Amino acid sequence: MGKLSSSIVKTFLARVIKAGMVAILLPVAAGLLIGILGELERISLSGATFREWVTWGFVTYVTMHLLLYRPTPLFRASHRLFSVLAVWLFGGQVSSMQTAGAKGKAAKGKGEAVAQGSTLVAFSPYVIPLYTVLVCALGWVLQRGVLHTYVEGPVSFLIGTTLAFHWVMTADDLQEQRSRWHVETYLLALGLVFILTLLIGAACLPWAVAEFSFIDALANGLSAAQEILTTLVQRLCL
Repeated sequence: MGKLSSSIVKTFLARVIKAGMVAILLPVAAGLLIGILGELERISLSGATFREWVTWGFVTYVTMHLLLYRPTPLFRASHRLFSVLAVWLFGGQVSSMQTAGAKGKAAKGKGEAVAQGSTLVAFSPYVIPLYTVLVCALGWVLQRGVLHTYVEGPVSFLIGTTLAFHWVMTADDLQEQRSRWHVETYLLALGLVFILTLLIGAACLPWAVAEFSFIDALANGLSAAQEILTTLVQRLCL
């Protein structure tokens, strides 16, 4: 009875801590997004701002995903690649969260052990926006041989498209395991993926958009996040 009560208390405290982390991560994610978009508010040689090109690419992919086609094989390919790298870096055995859940239904204890034992390895492939990094690298190469006028717009468009692809496909993939998680665990996973992929993508943006300053975007984003958190705390205290 004592062990059961202790387990319940630990579970409750873990959920409270995760909920608190989500409450902090959401304003941080919003602030970083504001900072990065603000830094992209520069006129490209293509005639529109980089922010507009990225936004059009983002909206285009989301529309295609909802109405036409979901390029799941591309997402699975990048996931497998980074799963292999994660095993090499961190050790352990890769079992996707979905696979671990399926094993858990067949053999509860064993399936849960697999999922818990490989959390870092299973989660890490979601963090790297591979196609966004590749597009930024492609933009850097093209700008060395093609006029910026012809490169900046399409590359910025593809950056928005690939980021939307990564975020939406990750949300879909994690949603398949949603029934095994508490809501705060799911939101925490999405928040971490969003922030980390946003930072990695922003760090690569200067390759394709020379005018973009990652340091300025980060500073402005953290400042915006602080303002959001301060405003929320002040309103809660009233």
